[in-house]
Amino acid sequence: MPEPNPSRRAWRVASSALVGVVAGVALVAVPPAAADPPSPARGASATETVPTAPVITPPSGPTTVGVYADFLITNAADTTPNAYVYQVNAGPPAQVPADANGAATISVKPTWFTTTLTVYGLFTGGPAGESATITFNSDPAPAAPDADLTGDGVADLLTVGGTHTLPAGIWLATGGGAAGIDPASTNIGIRGYGIGGYDPGDFTGSQVVTGRFFGESFQDVLVYHPTGTNAGGATILRGTGDGSPLHPQLSGNQLPIISDQLLDEYGNSPRQLANAGDSRRLGNDIPDLIGISGDATNGHHLTYYPNFFTPGGYLLATRTTALTPTGGTDWENWTIATTQLSGGTAMFLWNRSTGALHLWTDLTFSQGTGQLTYTAYQLATNWNTDVALDLRAADIDGNGTPDLWTVGGAASVTPWLVSNLTTAGTGTITAQPAQTLITPSQP
Repeated sequence: MPEPNPSRRAWRVASSALVGVVAGVALVAVPPAAADPPSPARGASATETVPTAPVITPPSGPTTVGVYADFLITNAADTTPNAYVYQVNAGPPAQVPADANGAATISVKPTWFTTTLTVYGLFTGGPAGESATITFNSDPAPAAPDADLTGDGVADLLTVGGTHTLPAGIWLATGGGAAGIDPASTNIGIRGYGIGGYDPGDFTGSQVVTGRFFGESFQDVLVYHPTGTNAGGATILRGTGDGSPLHPQLSGNQLPIISDQLLDEYGNSPRQLANAGDSRRLGNDIPDLIGISGDATNGHHLTYYPNFFTPGGYLLATRTTALTPTGGTDWENWTIATTQLSGGTAMFLWNRSTGALHLWTDLTFSQGTGQLTYTAYQLATNWNTDVALDLRAADIDGNGTPDLWTVGGAASVTPWLVSNLTTAGTGTITAQPAQTLITPSQP
């Protein structure tokens, strides 16, 4: 029976060793990493001659993570194949036709620093050929802007399914700047956690946070479970950089955060979590977290969860001294949403019961004193009072000012653009035309 706790299941995923290579694009003679070598069981009899492995010629220049690169495949001198089967790392095999001379081009998009490509030929009326394998290194891609999961430099909308009439999973809508989103969304969580079967229902009831949680170029997804069988635990899923579905089933693409790592000083798990970026100002590429935790006895607090320069390395949760925007300690009544700007982390704070909406920018946190400093703005006093909404913060229109998306009933999405931030601590938030997310039928 599979382990119901996805983070605990994730600890059991076996990791695969990658082959060391020299800098740049390197050819390495290694055993096939993905495709099975040809054998009599794959179509050849014991007396048949298995065709020689093809020749793989890499690009002349360096490859880059997240960018397609063309590899030329040519046949060995003995026999001409009609097609080639290839496999990238442990991904699914694919096939390309060969031309009359037995040549083909395979486009590979590296998703990690080190990539392995395995190729063998298919022959009419004969057995499959021997396999050829190369392993190559790629240059890192430029760091994606906050919330850009599609690689176009524009913030995208990510929201959890299982609510607001959305099917289960994690739904991604490509951002279009001030023009809104492409409402035809993609379920990038269709594979669930990739352990014990593909179940997009793994994400129902969770909170999703985007950020460079592996410390690399792409925006990743942190999934936090405030309730359920994994209450207080989280999982980091590696982003793909192009808006395609996540691959949690591949080794190294999923990293658990156990619930003990996120307990505050009173033993409470967060009620909600958000990306705090580098609010400690230490130059850490892996973001810290900020959230709300507490209980009826000890009260509720804005709590900081520092990262110790390693993916998933969250320890020593620290209660901040910050009061709510109205000067109180009733943090349990507030919802937060953050985004990363050039000057630091910006955080929206919304009291659903009163409609108060505030914005704090340039968050700076001292772990030694618990003090959180920021620049505060009041945006509204009666904003969506008592409306059931999910908030997603981002620089939607790319002008350097934080904005908000709201996702509500019937999968309705409204962009809210912020403007007129003044030294007096006020600002304006203006609704743009609402759109409805379109979700394709589940396969």
